[in-house]
Amino acid sequence: MLKKGCTAWNKGKTGLAGGWSDKRRRSASIKQKQWCKDNSNANFFKYDRTRRWKTGPDPEVRKHYYRFLRMRAQAKYWNQEWTIKWEDYLNLLKSSSGKWGRHKDNINLVRRDTTKGWHIDNVQLMNRGESMRRSRSIDPKTGKTIRRSKRNGK
Repeated sequence: MLKKGCTAWNKGKTGLAGGWSDKRRRSASIKQKQWCKDNSNANFFKYDRTRRWKTGPDPEVRKHYYRFLRMRAQAKYWNQEWTIKWEDYLNLLKSSSGKWGRHKDNINLVRRDTTKGWHIDNVQLMNRGESMRRSRSIDPKTGKTIRRSKRNGK
């Protein structure tokens, strides 16, 4: 126990500055691995966290759930309507044949009409390369492409 006002010599330090040399790190690793082997029946290893996931035990579906949440947050950030439910998104995921992602060959969820919000009847699955090459909507009054509205009403 330290006196009031005193701090430990390694407070706020990590790695070599905190006293963890390669030899000490290797020794601690060996001790931890041995403890895991000796205590294989400990509750630490029996705890199944996948039971607590909202999406169920499938890690791929869980990744898409967080992707869904990020998409919804981005729509809110750009003041776009979002009425797609998780169940609808999951049905779209199951109906797709390819891999979803950010590469040009992957599949993405895009809006058919970019002036409208994210509604289940206004979205479709499209190859990312094709969706990036789509032409933007043109404003009939000005003849210029329609830009996004200001984010968060600013």
